[in-house]
Amino acid sequence: MKRIVLTGLMAFAGLFLLSAQEESWPLPCGAPAGKSEWLKKYQQNPQAFNRSLDTLLYVPLTIHIVGNDAGEGYFGTNKLLDALCKLNEDYAEANVAFFVEGEVRYIDNSAWYNHDSVLIGAEMMFANNVPNTINTYFVSDPAGNCGYNLPYAGIAMNKSCSDANEDTWAHEIGHNLSLPHPFLGWEGGVSHDNSVPHNFNDPAPLFVTYDYTYFRDTLILDTLIIDTAWVEFVDGSNCQAAADGFCDTSPDYLSFRWFCNNNAQSQQEQTDPAGVKFRSDGTLIMGYADDQCQARFTPEQIAALRANLYEEKADYLYNQVPAPAIGSAPLALSFPLDGETVQFDDAYFEWEPVENATHYVIQISLLPNFSSALAREYFSTEPNLLVDGLLNNRTYYWRVRAYNSHTFCTAPSAFRTFQAGDLVAVNTIAGISAPRLFPNPSESGQSAVLELQSAFSFSGRLELFSATGQLLWQEAAALQAGANRLEVNTAGLPAGLYFLHLDSPQGRLAERMVVR
Repeated sequence: MKRIVLTGLMAFAGLFLLSAQEESWPLPCGAPAGKSEWLKKYQQNPQAFNRSLDTLLYVPLTIHIVGNDAGEGYFGTNKLLDALCKLNEDYAEANVAFFVEGEVRYIDNSAWYNHDSVLIGAEMMFANNVPNTINTYFVSDPAGNCGYNLPYAGIAMNKSCSDANEDTWAHEIGHNLSLPHPFLGWEGGVSHDNSVPHNFNDPAPLFVTYDYTYFRDTLILDTLIIDTAWVEFVDGSNCQAAADGFCDTSPDYLSFRWFCNNNAQSQQEQTDPAGVKFRSDGTLIMGYADDQCQARFTPEQIAALRANLYEEKADYLYNQVPAPAIGSAPLALSFPLDGETVQFDDAYFEWEPVENATHYVIQISLLPNFSSALAREYFSTEPNLLVDGLLNNRTYYWRVRAYNSHTFCTAPSAFRTFQAGDLVAVNTIAGISAPRLFPNPSESGQSAVLELQSAFSFSGRLELFSATGQLLWQEAAALQAGANRLEVNTAGLPAGLYFLHLDSPQGRLAERMVVR
């Protein structure tokens, strides 16, 4: 292969040029063209590398969810679970499974949330990466692409290209594990800068040139590297040396997003250098066919990505003991009951714990379809949640989904409805100040204490109500002028939200109390 190195040019001028033909917005992939030095060495003698398919390999991901400066625009947890499920489905045949290392990390930075060059994306990654994991950043706009992989940093994903039907994440992780596009060399057309037009009805040239600058293992800011790639023939005579170097990926010259015909092939017919007509294979995840068509990695691609894990990315394989799978029983909601009224500014939710689940995502929506525009999303490590800020006098829908670091393909519970209302008219008692209820939350059986200051002595009544307004117990309370301390016994109370009232002829004091 011939390499041309031109120095003194600014690195990010003309970055990641793709064919202007049939481009969609955002562009499918901003990963730079080229083969890593490791892949070149591997393809010279694949048999010399460990490519065993016998062992299921667990690969760690660090997930970074980026929002704007105000903490808005995050990629939703429910959609993240769908994306993780799809990712593992795409790699199942390769006997590779991805898991989430640690907690999901949230970053509020508008410049990273919408960045117009991978230089800014690289800055984001260098500042936040966790070593020995595949770092993935979900943003609103990753330099105009659905996603890109920087070999020296990580992966940036457009959140709009990351749902249960998308293969972009699998594509970018393929790049991370050494796989090029099957149309390697055509990313800039016949010439690296799209300056040479090509008619696909005419025979393709013997080789094309491409910009190799940003595929190197380290970021280079002052050097433009132009490389050449042989164009692959339909008869496979040069498949080991041409394009991606895999002989079981057929010729493909289409470096723009395209749609399949009924045979899972490109509608665009192409012509190889010998004049043979062909159509591109749309099933290849590393190609640019639409997501409905993409479905697989080839055996040679699988062997290479597994060898890359064993040989170059062995640091990823530090933990091969998966978390226990989550139980298959449907998640059961406990409280509130369907149609029940809860306190709008302190709504308590509870569900039955799911076997081996470590996290739950809770969705609360004004519509039963849980439209993202009208749904709120929360997550919890416990099978309960206390929510404030709901609208008074509104009907809501809620559901819960369980997951852990290795299990994502779980179904949400059936939804229930509830009414958000004002169950407690909170008044004040003249002369009462500095009320404090602690500990709150409290453990069942652990007494809670209501402390307050009173300007005078009076007799009142202490009452405890359930979240639905049912009176559970009451007792007389005699308060003195000055500091007062009233004890609330929680013995026998199940976990949940309660309301503690202090009633007197002078008014009412109400406190919300959570028992765990």
